[in-house]
Amino acid sequence: MTDIKKNVEITLKEIKQETSDVYSFIFNKPENFNWKPGQHGVFKFTDREIKEGKDFRIFSFASINEEDIILFSTRIVDEPSEFKKNLLELKSGDVMTVDGPMGKFTIKDYSKPSLVMAGGIGVTPIRALVKDIHHNGVKTKDIKVLYSDDRGEFAYTDTLKNARDNSEGLDLVFISDRNEFTDKIDAYAKENQNNSLYYISGTPGMTSFFKEKLTGFGVDQENIITDSFMGYE
Repeated sequence: MTDIKKNVEITLKEIKQETSDVYSFIFNKPENFNWKPGQHGVFKFTDREIKEGKDFRIFSFASINEEDIILFSTRIVDEPSEFKKNLLELKSGDVMTVDGPMGKFTIKDYSKPSLVMAGGIGVTPIRALVKDIHHNGVKTKDIKVLYSDDRGEFAYTDTLKNARDNSEGLDLVFISDRNEFTDKIDAYAKENQNNSLYYISGTPGMTSFFKEKLTGFGVDQENIITDSFMGYE
């Protein structure tokens, strides 16, 4: 399942608006194309020329294999890049390609307490992690997810709440205040230090900030797993 496949064609099923500026793109899942929750792929158009910027984007798989879809989401602002503008212009039946799966942002040990930190659009791989725990009845030990969005606009709310409410050992908190987010992380790290694993998914700036804070509390680098999410571009 870890073999990287190239130029796998995927067909768009639908586009769903998750928040005021976060959109989900839902494609068919080709047979024999599988990934681990938390991994990502490289997506390209097949019939559109991107003249400005990169002609590909890296997006985390927000879905799990059992859903039989490929789902990724990204933030699209009022003046998006040419690539994202073309994403919004896709119609049902249009084809893209994906290279993957790639990445090591996966749960290392479900039997160990873990703190998962998701900032903004960085929640996309977290949806897959949480959905997997719920759907497949994964045995976990005290996995705490902190999902922060300064504007209080949360993607995948129903899916995340359903997983939280029906999965033993999984807690998930929605936070709209940045200081509260930081305080909760600080308190958890002070109490648990290296008795826990730490997963950070957000902008490169957020990832660096909290990685430095965790190491300052004595957390070893090997216990910090990061995903500097590039879906903001």
